[in-house]
Amino acid sequence: MAHAAVPTALKLLYCILDYLPSANSVTISATLALQTMATISNSQNAPRETIVHYFWLCPRVQDFWQRVSCFLQGIREDTSGPVFKVDLRAVVTGFGAWARKIPNADVLHGLAVWEIFRARAELSLDGKRLDGLAMFLRWKLSVIARILHDFYYSYSMIKAPHKFEKRWLAVSNRWYHFDPGDDELDGKISFRNESQQVAGRLHHIIQYHQQSATDNNTNALATPANPLTVA
Repeated sequence: MAHAAVPTALKLLYCILDYLPSANSVTISATLALQTMATISNSQNAPRETIVHYFWLCPRVQDFWQRVSCFLQGIREDTSGPVFKVDLRAVVTGFGAWARKIPNADVLHGLAVWEIFRARAELSLDGKRLDGLAMFLRWKLSVIARILHDFYYSYSMIKAPHKFEKRWLAVSNRWYHFDPGDDELDGKISFRNESQQVAGRLHHIIQYHQQSATDNNTNALATPANPLTVA
């Protein structure tokens, strides 16, 4: 999957369907996907896992979505309108209806759906069972990593800061803050509302990537310092 393009919710669902043990070789239309997920019941006598249970009705998935809902509602700068709450339709079609209320809604949704698939795969393959809280915390870390990656890539690699600003700064929020600094390399992303403030400064991220490349080329054992700093 290209880093520059985030698939729509249904395209992402189709990708996941190809890897589900209970849905090998399944192809469904976008309309049928929504209708199927909205009508399948959570029967105790069901012979196999259903998509709607996989991504919605499972108790730990419900807990995960509840935590995502509370978190995204809590970081909204613009609190006008209804409270943000993930429902079945939002699981299938994405967070597009909230695109003006939360930053980069498509990516937040895509990473959340991926986290559910990842957790279920770990349970099936390794017997590792994550509860809703663990899934939620890992989702938040993956979002932080995505933001820092896009920050580094847009500013340092392709020299197109407007792309980062369009993705992550177009909607004001209470979770992270961008400080451009005195020059381009002094820019910083600070994440608030955590147990500790986490910040990523661009020149530290660049050093991290450069050191990582050097280590990979020389098979060095030393691990470069993490670009995240705790304030």
